Amino acid sequence: MVSQDTMRKISEEWANVEILLKGKSPSQLRQALIVADKCLDAALKDIVPGETMGERLKNAISRFDRSAYGRIWDAHKLRNSLVHEAGFEPPYFMINEAVANLKEGLYKLGVRI
Repeated sequence: MVSQDTMRKISEEWANVEILLKGKSPSQLRQALIVADKCLDAALKDIVPGETMGERLKNAISRFDRSAYGRIWDAHKLRNSLVHEAGFEPPYFMINEAVANLKEGLYKLGVRI
C-alpha cells in the first residue's frame, strides 16, 4: 500500500507535471515525463523491493494487467532514452502518451491524483 505521505508528495509533483505539459516546449515536455516517472517510482518504492525502478517494476508485475504493464514499461524506456541518449527528441504525442500511461500506473497502485 502506498503511504499517505508518498501520495501527498506525488499529488504535489503531479500538479507540476500538468503545468509542464501545458507549456509544450521540448524542455517542459521532457521534464514532465521525468517527473511523472519519478512519481510512479516513489509509489513503487512503498510497495515492492528493488534497487532500481526497473527492478521495482519487475517486482510489481502482478499489480498491473499485461497491457498496462507493457505501456508503463514503454513509458519508462522512453524516459530512459530521453535522459541517456544525446539528441533524442521524441514527438509531443509520444511524451503525452507516456505521461498518461504512468498516470494509469499510479491509479492501478491506488494513487489518486
